[in-house]
Amino acid sequence: APAAHAAAMSAADIKKNLEAAASDPAKVTAYCAMSKKMDEVGDDQKKAEAAGDEIDGYFKTLGDGFQNAWDAGQDSADGSPEAAAMDEAMNTLDAKCK
Repeated sequence: APAAHAAAMSAADIKKNLEAAASDPAKVTAYCAMSKKMDEVGDDQKKAEAAGDEIDGYFKTLGDGFQNAWDAGQDSADGSPEAAAMDEAMNTLDAKCK
């Protein structure tokens, strides 16, 4: 069976759910570590598999709201309001990473 798709989220909900992490120090730490790990992985499939559990752990810390918004943002079309909302939220979070 195909993987269940996250329910579509509005651009405002994506931004709100992702940016909520910015006010929680533990979530900021998890986001920054995850972001760094994803940059290291890039498009390398082997590295992605090796880092899978680690990245899942970060998503656990970040919570379901964050993960659902992340998935919705990732699934949205380039140039859509949803994709733009995700980019804005990422910029807010990235600014908190040292």
